[in-house]
Amino acid sequence: MSLSLDKNGAAPADASGQEPLLAAALGRFEGLLAARGLRLTAARRAIVEAVLRRAGHFTVEALVADLRSRGLAASKATVYRALPLLTEAGILASAVLTADERTYERAVGREHHDHLVCQGCGKVVEFEYEAIEVLQRELAARYGFTLEGHLHQLFGRCADCRKGDTK
Repeated sequence: MSLSLDKNGAAPADASGQEPLLAAALGRFEGLLAARGLRLTAARRAIVEAVLRRAGHFTVEALVADLRSRGLAASKATVYRALPLLTEAGILASAVLTADERTYERAVGREHHDHLVCQGCGKVVEFEYEAIEVLQRELAARYGFTLEGHLHQLFGRCADCRKGDTK
């Protein structure tokens, strides 16, 4: 399925079709907030909805721009304060950290994957490779660990950047 994105990288509001996903994510988030003595404010709800509309990797700046383009007053500080809570609730994942910025991606409704990151242009390629997953489980077992998750990022230079290096 192909989905056109707006200038901020978000799916159009009417194209999401993700009501069950949203309801489950909001329920999980509201439970976490209640356990912390916090409440689901309009701003927090809007941030959850904006994260779930995202189709790929995004920065905090892009998320704030998405919220503002929808007429919501959202500050970077509000979004940054919500990030750890969204991560703990399993709604958001820190995706890629480069020298310039950190990107995020939604964690719900997506399959696990790893990343190749070009250090020249910042291009990110998502990949799945079962042999790596098996090796990680074997290593964890060898050292007495039970895996609860992982981040796997391989850094290098893409073909386009390597071509530019030879000039």
